Amino acid sequence: MGRVIGDAGIYYYIQDVIVDPTHKNKGIGAKIMSEIETYLSENAPNNAFIGLMAAENVSEFYTKFGYQRRPDTRPGMFKIVKK
Repeated sequence: MGRVIGDAGIYYYIQDVIVDPTHKNKGIGAKIMSEIETYLSENAPNNAFIGLMAAENVSEFYTKFGYQRRPDTRPGMFKIVKK
């Protein structure tokens, strides 16, 4: 499962991207993120901020979708929509 919350304007946050541990490494997480990315590309305006908090040891997964790590003093990951 996965969800997006936001203000329907310029701020969006990806929350609760979760795959049952018995089904990990089968591409399910990538499919969830692909659907989320499609939603954002269709609904988030240019220069919208997309943020997320990655669980420990999974930030590399999100970099495949264009997310960048924030400095250690500002945890989380983000990207800016460019259309």
